[in-house]
Amino acid sequence: MRKTTLTVLMVLVTALAIHAKNWMATINYNVAVPGQQMKPYINNTSLIGFALDARKFVSSNISVGASLGHQVFYWKSHDPASLENGFFANTQYRFLNTLPFMMTTHYYFHMSNGLKPYVGANVGGYYAWQRAEMGIVVKEDRKWRWGLAPEAGMLIPVGTMHMNIGTKLSYLGLPGESSLGDPQKQLFMSFYVGLSFVDVNWR
Repeated sequence: MRKTTLTVLMVLVTALAIHAKNWMATINYNVAVPGQQMKPYINNTSLIGFALDARKFVSSNISVGASLGHQVFYWKSHDPASLENGFFANTQYRFLNTLPFMMTTHYYFHMSNGLKPYVGANVGGYYAWQRAEMGIVVKEDRKWRWGLAPEAGMLIPVGTMHMNIGTKLSYLGLPGESSLGDPQKQLFMSFYVGLSFVDVNWR
C-alpha cells in the first residue's frame, strides 16, 4: 500500500511538472551493476530498472525535486546453504528489489551547442526487499534503509524534448547484517538513459 501511494504521488508530481513553468520531468531506464559488498549475495547485473524524476528550477543552473524508482536484482546461486532443519540446499534463487524515494538537487552547466551536463545528489530512503528461495524454504527481509546517491549526467536536445543520459552511485546503509546473512551496507552503480520534458527558460 505504501509503495502504491508513493507511486501515485510521483506520477501526479510528474504530470504537474510537464504542464508547469520552470519544471522538468524525466523517465529513465536503468541498468545497475552490484558493488563489492553486494556481490557475495547477488553478482548479476540488473537489466530491470526505471526512475521517475520531477525537478523544479529555482534558477537557470539549480533545481530541486524528488525521484522515485525501482531496481530488481536476481541471481541463481549454487553455493551450499545450511537450512534450519539441518539439511543443505545446493541451489538458491536470490532477489533484491530496491525502491528509492529521494529528495534531489542538481547543478547544470550550459554549453553553446545546447548540451547541458549536470551533477547532482539524491538523499532519502530505500525500501529494500530481499528474498532467498532454497527448495521449499523461503527467507525474506523487508525494511526501509537510509541512502544517498551522487550522480552525473547530460541533457541532449532532441526536438522539443531532451535525451537524458548519466550514471548514479546508490548507497543503502544499515549496520550489521540482514536476516539473510548479507551486509546491509550495499552499493550499486546505475547507468541510465531516458527522456526529459522541459519547460525552463535557460537563456
